[in-house]
Amino acid sequence: MGSCMVATLARLLLRRSETGEPAFLWGREAKPFYGPAFDRLIAAGVLVARAPAHEWQVCDDCACGRDWRPIERIEGRLVAVCPLDHKADLVLDPEDLEGYEIRAAALAREIAAASGFEEPSEVIAGAWHVGRSASGRQVFLVLSRLRALEPGLIAAIRLVDGASQSTLITPALSAAERVRFAGAGIHLVSSEKCIGDSEPSCFAIDPAKLEPARTSTPRLSIVRSSHRVILDGIERHVPQQPFRLLVQLAEAAVRGSGFVRTVDIEAATTGRTPSDLVRELRDCLAADAADPDQVRRLIKNRRSPAGYALALAAHELELR
Repeated sequence: MGSCMVATLARLLLRRSETGEPAFLWGREAKPFYGPAFDRLIAAGVLVARAPAHEWQVCDDCACGRDWRPIERIEGRLVAVCPLDHKADLVLDPEDLEGYEIRAAALAREIAAASGFEEPSEVIAGAWHVGRSASGRQVFLVLSRLRALEPGLIAAIRLVDGASQSTLITPALSAAERVRFAGAGIHLVSSEKCIGDSEPSCFAIDPAKLEPARTSTPRLSIVRSSHRVILDGIERHVPQQPFRLLVQLAEAAVRGSGFVRTVDIEAATTGRTPSDLVRELRDCLAADAADPDQVRRLIKNRRSPAGYALALAAHELELR
């Protein structure tokens, strides 16, 4: 029942959820956010009204030895009475005493929907797979610190198909707590830094925060919206069908799944064989290159099962 103020309702709910369930939001904090958006969260089951409080927290520096102080009605006013110093009595509004339970699963759904993802799926209790980012990273969400430190969380993330490139949104963790995630190749992002800072959907995840900072310039950059391909700092012209193939190969490399089967290439194209498309793509990438043969070898082939892959690591790729 503290008086902590934060910029957005999303940030407030995230902060209150960090301690785990049951998490509560009290009226004194909530009332600056009362209105249609708050009512919508109640209707969606993110917030569930509970009985009004009948006691209040003691002063931070009080020596009374109590955990709570009583609320009394004095001359028509609600007063949180200090047992030692009536100058520290606190006059309250009825709204101050209202309370709401924060439902973690419903809050996870709210965050996913505001971010353009589908229904999140729970991988272990209190941890959700939210979806895949534009670059192909699998995105996971944990609302409480205790759930973030569950021993089975990393294994659960790895079980998700293609989760070799993963980002976990979690409450802030210490450097020591972050070590095991770094060792598993999981990129951590503080929920306070990436959720609840955009309008009008203040529960949306900032997609720019999902990607780890690059330590070097990628060898291959692909911009899907503008149909651009930049290899080793030089823009290459790649026609539509070879471009779609290149995107397929890059997505597989980013996910860590490696090869793209020829049957999957055939399903995504019409009128041309995979080997013909690969040949054209190699020629486009190698055009005017200092070492054309070396560039052509960036697309490697496999016989059984038949398929193709980029000979580049995920950190050497940028897929936008």
